[in-house]
Amino acid sequence: MKRDMELIRKLLFAMEDNPCQLAIDGYDKEVVKYHALLLIEGGLLDGKVSNTLENTSAVPSNIHVNRLTWDGHEFLDNIRRDEIWNTIKSEFKGASISTIFSIGKELAEGFAKKKLRSIIGE
Repeated sequence: MKRDMELIRKLLFAMEDNPCQLAIDGYDKEVVKYHALLLIEGGLLDGKVSNTLENTSAVPSNIHVNRLTWDGHEFLDNIRRDEIWNTIKSEFKGASISTIFSIGKELAEGFAKKKLRSIIGE
């Protein structure tokens, strides 16, 4: 299954609002579970994953998400603005989550510095 960064972003927003709800409109439940697994493995979500003995799929049988981690909150804050997210999507397709995390942070800092300069009149 391919990673869908748009779903990753939607899932983080959903988990921020309600960590117990693993459903995203327009996406198959198995696809959402797989992406939640990726976020848990990437350290952006805290949760538990379990499988039944019969499950031979890459998608776990059960996922329980507890909350966003500190890094999950940081990453979401960095990609919250559509300007930043659209830049990441268009310029860094296929980049790893850690690369996207770093880029999102740098872009957010750049936008903040630009805003600060406009406020103080530089």
